[in-house]
Amino acid sequence: MSIRQRIAERLAPYDRVVVWGAGGMGTNALRRWLPLHKVAAVVDSNPAKVGLLIDGIAVRPPAAVQELRAGCIVICTHAHARVRDAVKQSGLDVPVFYIYELFVPEAGWETMSPLEQLQVDIAATKNAMWPLFVLQKPQIAVNVTFRAAQWARSSSWGIVLYPLLYVMHYLTCIVFSIQLPLDAKIGPGLIFAHFGTIVFTGRARIGCFFTIYHGCTVGTDSDGAGPVIEDFVTQFAGSHILGNCRIGNNVRVGANAVVLGLTVPDGASAVGVPAKVAA
Repeated sequence: MSIRQRIAERLAPYDRVVVWGAGGMGTNALRRWLPLHKVAAVVDSNPAKVGLLIDGIAVRPPAAVQELRAGCIVICTHAHARVRDAVKQSGLDVPVFYIYELFVPEAGWETMSPLEQLQVDIAATKNAMWPLFVLQKPQIAVNVTFRAAQWARSSSWGIVLYPLLYVMHYLTCIVFSIQLPLDAKIGPGLIFAHFGTIVFTGRARIGCFFTIYHGCTVGTDSDGAGPVIEDFVTQFAGSHILGNCRIGNNVRVGANAVVLGLTVPDGASAVGVPAKVAA
């Protein structure tokens, strides 16, 4: 199933969809993924965008949301947590989705095959036409070999390709200086913002849309325990998540932070050495 088909399936119960965000993400979503016949309007808090047309759909101010009779709101901006809060404070009682949430089946990403997860990896990472994308983000090759080898290992007929894909994966990891064991359990939307000196433990359990920068470790402690990381987590350059950590949804791990045996609640940040929770 393509991403467009999956999103159409997720939005099937709603007749009127309001898209929040008229920037690059919103434009991309309208042109590539969302069912345009259901989109009633686009809203954006930037006055410079209000009144513009995106593929024939008018951009309205956030105050117009109440009168648009939205069946649901699809957020297409990285500030999705703030938008969610704004919708909640407005008293509007409709389902709210971040666009990337719709890439995943309602039953959860665990129901997706490794190749379907790879499709989401590419969609989340791709920011240019294919030739330029491959030149600018060559580390996507690690995603390809990681997912392909996992697929082969779990497939009754693909298993014959597993030895070849196994070798290809670890050679690719050497080229990009990314240590990613095939035993690591990582959801779709894995993004390597940059490559170089990135290390994962095979005991890591990571949700969907995990973004990791260069010089980072997701590793074990002296007891061999690995971290559990939820969805939409970003780990910035030079930081390390080690041991029996539980990292909540929408968490940001600051540059050079060392997170050791820490529980970080949803929406918080982890900063410092040793890391502490910051709002």
